[in-house]
Amino acid sequence: MNGLPGRIRTGDAEGAADLLERADDEARRALAGHLRTFAGQGGLGRGWWDGPPHDPQAPALRVAAAACLDDAVEVAHWLTRPDLWLFEGYEDDARRIVRVVRGRPARWRAELVGRLADEHVWRDEADGGWAHRLSAWYPAARLVEETGIEPPGDSAFVLGWLYAVAGSGGGVTDERLTRHLAGSLLRSRGLAAELRGTGEVAPAWAAAVARQAGDGVLERSTLLEGCAGAFYDGETRPFTDLYAALRPSPDEIPVSDLARLVPTAPGPVVQLAVSELRRADDAGLLSDELFAEAAETLMFRPEKKIVRAALTWAQAGTRGRRERTGAALRALAAAFGSAHRDIAERAVAAASRLAGHSDEDGHAAVRAAADALPADLRDGLAPAFRLDARPVPTPAVLPTPPAEDAEPVPAVESPEELAELAVTARDPLTVERLLAGLVTLVHRDREAVRAVVEPVLRASRPDLFDAELAAYGIGGMNDEPHLLTMRAVLAAVAPEAGRRLRGVLSFYPFRDWDPAPDILVVTRLREIVRELETADVPVLLATPTVTSGHIDPITLVERMELLEAAGTEPLDADFQQALLRLPRTIPPAAAARAGTLTSAAGRELAAWLRRGGLADPMIGHRVVRLPSYQGSATTVTRIFPAVRPCEEDLPGLVRRMCVVDPADAVNTASRTMDWWPLLMPSHREVITAWILPRLPPLVGSRRAGLAPLYRLACGQGPVGAVTAAALAHGLGCEDDGARGIAVDALLVHAARGDLDGEDLGGFLSVLTAAGMVRLGRVVTALADALAAGAHAQVWAAAACMLAELLPEARERPRTGMTDLLGVAATAASLTGARLRIPRLATITERPGGSAFVREARRLHELITTGEETA
Repeated sequence: MNGLPGRIRTGDAEGAADLLERADDEARRALAGHLRTFAGQGGLGRGWWDGPPHDPQAPALRVAAAACLDDAVEVAHWLTRPDLWLFEGYEDDARRIVRVVRGRPARWRAELVGRLADEHVWRDEADGGWAHRLSAWYPAARLVEETGIEPPGDSAFVLGWLYAVAGSGGGVTDERLTRHLAGSLLRSRGLAAELRGTGEVAPAWAAAVARQAGDGVLERSTLLEGCAGAFYDGETRPFTDLYAALRPSPDEIPVSDLARLVPTAPGPVVQLAVSELRRADDAGLLSDELFAEAAETLMFRPEKKIVRAALTWAQAGTRGRRERTGAALRALAAAFGSAHRDIAERAVAAASRLAGHSDEDGHAAVRAAADALPADLRDGLAPAFRLDARPVPTPAVLPTPPAEDAEPVPAVESPEELAELAVTARDPLTVERLLAGLVTLVHRDREAVRAVVEPVLRASRPDLFDAELAAYGIGGMNDEPHLLTMRAVLAAVAPEAGRRLRGVLSFYPFRDWDPAPDILVVTRLREIVRELETADVPVLLATPTVTSGHIDPITLVERMELLEAAGTEPLDADFQQALLRLPRTIPPAAAARAGTLTSAAGRELAAWLRRGGLADPMIGHRVVRLPSYQGSATTVTRIFPAVRPCEEDLPGLVRRMCVVDPADAVNTASRTMDWWPLLMPSHREVITAWILPRLPPLVGSRRAGLAPLYRLACGQGPVGAVTAAALAHGLGCEDDGARGIAVDALLVHAARGDLDGEDLGGFLSVLTAAGMVRLGRVVTALADALAAGAHAQVWAAAACMLAELLPEARERPRTGMTDLLGVAATAASLTGARLRIPRLATITERPGGSAFVREARRLHELITTGEETA
């Protein structure tokens, strides 16, 4: 074995494998120590971020680790560590590893496979994930083939197969494993998120699998059925790619399955479904019933592209089939209520062409839906469908805003309640109840709590009782709210275990740019963990008494009295958090009672109550253009908030919460943002200022968590331009759910009358002009808000946007501008608005009759004379 170090240094992986294959167990164990020393002394010097090619020594080190290290877990760790990722040569690497572990027990090899299949190492953004996935997958797959063990069903293993097939362009496993992996992938869900940003990975995999189906390795019918099932569960990629690559004949199209998908499936799936249903229809394989159901349902989809395709199909589907005309008219009538003017126009034009070929049922459907049309479009249908005089429309009324009086937060009274919350608490209010109950009940009788809660904690989180495993195997133990909560439960029932864990955890100080809300949440949770190890404090001060996050002032004074009676001082961050949770109005009785407190903290609380709590901080903003990164010629637009307190003598954390510096308002992510609305429930604009700089990265995310914006809308305190800017980001989000939350928040503000629509329109103009949001998405959101009754706010926002975004002479309108004109016209008619917009007047003079020019003329006529044009 003397030659092995030289083989490793020269990168001779094959030579190292030859030596290791002949080595006995004693020699391998001796070499394991040298291997760990080599790594510890920096022998693995190349970082994954250097990118391809990989370290020349990596293949030899990988085979040496597989041969010499006794623990399968440790081998898996070596094979998946970033500095040993490979960028090529996966097959040769796997073959060498299989050779040197061939003498290991079957159970050991099975455990190694399981560890490699379950390994969730962090993603190599430089190459889209190829290196880390394939460096683990190939050895696992080859061991499965050699040993014949049951293949893993883990999503990581299945996704590794997808990458391997895409990279090789063909089969990479034997037929048994290929069929197993194909079946597992067809049952997998959530792959689209894993494949985002991976370019041609999914199409390349799909093309290779389609070739395997053509060769008889996989069954086409099974693959097509699997795709249909995935579509039904809301999946998109890679199943849309696979379906397209299989190119089913008309007879193979699952028409019933695809027709059922139309109402709720994701847009890419519905686009595919429309195309396939039309192919089946052209081949005479779609029944009249399915045609009627699918065509009508498609009109309610939010995607304009899909609705346009459905309008075309509704007309084409009647050619030579007069009996379908009634169904087609019913489908077209469903599009009359579209928020998009051009969709409604196309539906009216198509209905007019079919009017003479339909039965009375079709005509009745058109008459019933015609009142949803603008007056000029409805008038165009009147002769052919014998419409009555237009009724006076009843505008939608804004929903009643949520009451500011929140529900009480019940206290935890028993260890049994604690045991239930210990495994279910996730949302901040429930965690607050759990922590308050732990502090009070453990102070009263730790053994009673331990007897009930410890068995539950050991069953659900046994890893917490192993300090090294918890500290080094679980990230976020010292700064993630849920894990800190679990540490609090541990400290309550097993204080010695809690101390051991705290002793081995790494502690990283807060950075200057860390957001103050994160610092407040994490600092308070950490101090509660330490307090539960000693149980000196009988009560937490800052636990909310109502669901808004507020604390009743009388209750806060009573809690301070309990602390004084016990002879203890309050926890520092808990005390400061309590000050921030007071309502905007302090009852005189609470201030008077606080005057009897004698401790230093009690006197500080009394003074705080006498002055009425925290005065509203000063809040501003500025719009800036910055380089995308240092030295870049590309710029991005950002809206930076600025917050300053009106008082100087504030406690440290309170003051930090009231200072937002534009220079430090960076887009750092937060693990605690769901907590933020509860931190200062009487000063929601301050919390919004902390959220605002973190919104730009969420605009393009399909998992944007904007629930805090709605909770803040329901809160207390003044709102202004910062809230308008935050809503502008939300209304432009790519994620439909997030955009819906922003609309709901806008409706609450509209019902309360506390938001300036012009501010909202101004920020929407800034974000649209900068390319940060798509105008089409914004218009869809505004149309939803308009339909729900926010007429004045939508008109003010739309008018401001038109003044800023309408094209100058000879410029083309941006995508979505025609729809914005339509929404503005509807809002203007509902509010009776009168306004002259210079750019709008100029556009009305353009020649031609494009939809954009027609809508501009209609709006201009409406807001200058009050009458719609015909």
